[in-house]
Amino acid sequence: MNETRVNLQHLLEDIRDSYTSPLEEIILTELVANALDSKATRVDFDVDVVNKFIRCTDNGNGMKRGAIKNYHNIAASTKTRGSGIGFAGVGAKLSLLIASQVITESKGGYGSHCATTWQLTGPYRAPWKFITFSDKINSPRGTSVAIHFADSQSHLLKIDFVRESILKHFYPLLNQKIMRDLLKYFYKKPIEFYVNGQPIAVPENSQDELLHWFSIRQGKARAPIGVGYLTKTQNPLNWLEKVLGKNDRLTSLRPGLYISTFGKVIKGGWEWLGILPKNNETLAGIVEIPALAEILTTNKNDFLSDATSLKKYYKYRKAIQEAVLPILESLGESREKSEVAPEKIIKPLNKTIDQALNNLVDDFPELESLMGSRAKRVLGKSDRKKSELELRSGENRQDQTNPDNGPESGKNEKNEVLPKGTGKSEAKNLVKARQTGIQIVLGEINDTPSQALGRIIDDTLTINIKHPAWQKAKTSGFQEYHILLTVAVILSEFLEMQKSPQEFINRFLASWAEQGKKAEGKLF
Repeated sequence: MNETRVNLQHLLEDIRDSYTSPLEEIILTELVANALDSKATRVDFDVDVVNKFIRCTDNGNGMKRGAIKNYHNIAASTKTRGSGIGFAGVGAKLSLLIASQVITESKGGYGSHCATTWQLTGPYRAPWKFITFSDKINSPRGTSVAIHFADSQSHLLKIDFVRESILKHFYPLLNQKIMRDLLKYFYKKPIEFYVNGQPIAVPENSQDELLHWFSIRQGKARAPIGVGYLTKTQNPLNWLEKVLGKNDRLTSLRPGLYISTFGKVIKGGWEWLGILPKNNETLAGIVEIPALAEILTTNKNDFLSDATSLKKYYKYRKAIQEAVLPILESLGESREKSEVAPEKIIKPLNKTIDQALNNLVDDFPELESLMGSRAKRVLGKSDRKKSELELRSGENRQDQTNPDNGPESGKNEKNEVLPKGTGKSEAKNLVKARQTGIQIVLGEINDTPSQALGRIIDDTLTINIKHPAWQKAKTSGFQEYHILLTVAVILSEFLEMQKSPQEFINRFLASWAEQGKKAEGKLF
């Protein structure tokens, strides 16, 4: 008899609480995820209500006797970030919280096979032992996990629940086009799912004309990094189909845009994208980007929130926005374009805000991907004073010797436009300085349940002119200050988790104030 040497129940409850899905869904998705990580191409679920158990069997690599010992240690994991979508065999381990016993059988190749039974008998005791191998695995290698229950009330004993959970969490693996165009590079064969011998399939595979496909591209080369589609959740029939008595064509996806990596759905809805279509409750879609796996959390259930990971995530989000917006426009689902504010209000304020953000972006790099980033040619700090002196003493001489290349021309030998007052001799002192900023516009935001101060999409931040605070600020003549505070509040929502939004807002306002002093006069 063997036992784990940790407070297993406490650890399992902590892991369970780190997910947002119900426990039964977590168990199913983790069983599948670990099967896929073991190179399985087929996963079978056998639901037996009479004998009160569900069995998940895969044809993956399986485990040898030594590996299965480690399998029963909740703290053991060979997973590395970006290498898979499962988490340390936690599906079987979490099932201990609701099961009377868990029986695991595995074929590890070269004749290796073993079986164990495991149960949670108390907070500190989870004994397991080797038992006789019953050979429930039909493939040369693979693993079978059977979860037994004391009664028949568990959702895991309902066939429809199992089928819908697989569709919900692994939809991209069942969509033929996503598999054919993208996931085939990561999975050698199409992935098959069966429940009690019946294959799980999606109706969209035969209705491709109803799907509006798009590619996710990134970088200067616009290389494809993902694929996705949008469609109506319910597509009405034409007159002929109605005459023939056919039913309306429904999609497998619920309303919302879902993002997945390696075929596992991570997030759903519209809030994560920062876009909400007019009729969002009737639109569904999926986006598959395998590269996102490198910024998944340990339990592969969300994305990391450190500065480096957030920066990558926002870049991917921006690429998805660029791909989705044209589709929404073609479907008539895009919101009205924001109205650009009067030049006299926005232009000086936008410039000062950009300068303030440039002073903070090194300390808050996660915000950089939300804002436009461009290079601007300026004099290097170490050469600026020297160059200014040379310009003053050499201006007349340059005009006389080569008027075409003098400071008045504003160009160098490559015909590049230089900063005003810079001549040919100063071109070598020019360096590229990173300039980061956002575009501020005024517009109505009507697609949120509660009134929002504003919203940022790409590098455009919209100030909601329907918000009562804006109306009050406009009446009192304090529009500029309302815009400033709105920018600070909106950007503070995208900070790395451990950073303080209050500190960012304070530093942003202080940096803005310093820019106002340098302007030697009132900003507004």
